[in-house]
Amino acid sequence: MRGHVVVVLNWFGHDHTMECVDSLLSGSPDVTVLVVDNGSFDGVLEALSGRARLETLQLPENTGFTGGMNRGVARALEEGAHTITILNNDTIVPPGAMRSLRLLAGGHRAVSPTVMYRDDPEEVWFAGGSLDMPDGYPHHSRAEELGACVDGLRTTELLAGCCITASADVWRSVGLLDDRFFLNFEDSEWSLRAREKGIELAVACDVHILHAVSASFRGDAATLGSYYFLRNGLLFSRLAGAGPRARARFLRRFGLAGKRRASTREKWRSLVIMTWAACAYLLGRYGEAPPALRELVRRWRSAN
Repeated sequence: MRGHVVVVLNWFGHDHTMECVDSLLSGSPDVTVLVVDNGSFDGVLEALSGRARLETLQLPENTGFTGGMNRGVARALEEGAHTITILNNDTIVPPGAMRSLRLLAGGHRAVSPTVMYRDDPEEVWFAGGSLDMPDGYPHHSRAEELGACVDGLRTTELLAGCCITASADVWRSVGLLDDRFFLNFEDSEWSLRAREKGIELAVACDVHILHAVSASFRGDAATLGSYYFLRNGLLFSRLAGAGPRARARFLRRFGLAGKRRASTREKWRSLVIMTWAACAYLLGRYGEAPPALRELVRRWRSAN
C-alpha cells in the first residue's frame, strides 16, 4: 500500500461510506483507499470486497474517530505510503481533488480542502480555522476573518479533521491524533502540535469537497456528542494555554446554551451531561464515554 493512501472511517455509515468510496475510486485513480470499520460490522467491508485500489481493516470495537483513524494512518505508514489523507465517510470528493491536495501538501505542509455543505454545495462549511484566545476555543473562521489566497493556498491556524492531507514525514513528525479526545477537538489539537513542529497549515482555496456534516451524530450519538464536546473542549482549552476562567466561560457558554425555552426534562438532561463532562475532565477520564453514561442515554432515548 504505497503512494497516496486515503483513510476512510466507517461507523454505522454504510450508505455514506459507499458513496464516498465510489467518488474516490472513480475520480482519484492515483490513490489507494483504506476503509476502516470501527466495530460496527454493518456489512460495508463485505460490500466493498474485491474492488481494485481498495483495502479494508476491521476493528473489533468502536475506538472513536481518533482510534479508528490512528489505526488506518499507522497501517498506511507501515506499508510505505508517501502521502496520507484522513477523510470523513460522509464526504463526496470530486475528480482530481485528491491529486491537487497531494501536490499542495508537499514538504512541511498539511492541507485541508475548502469544504462545502453536501445539501447546499454553494455554502461553505470550512475555509479556515481560528483559535480564540485567551479562551482557547477553536472555530471555523468567518468570511471576514479569512486571509488571502496565495498560489491557491490560504494560511490557517487550524485544519478540519473532515479532510487532512500530509506527507508521511509530516505524520511521523507530528504524531497521530490524541486518543484522549475519542472524537471532537482532536483535529484542533493535532493542528497545534503541527504548528509547534514548524508545519505550515493551509486550506486549498480551489479544491472543494462536499460534506454531509455530523451525519454520525444521530440518536444516542447526538446526546453523547454533547458530552464529548464539553469534556474535550475543556481539555483542549487547557492544552491551548487558556486558564481556568476560560474553561468556566466555555461551560457557561455551551453547557446549557439554547435551553431557555427547553422543557424541564431537557434542561435536566443537559445539566446531567454537563456535570458528567466536567467531572470527567477534572478526574482525567478520557477516551470513550463511561458505560454508565452510555446506558443512561440509551434509557433516555427509549423513554422518548
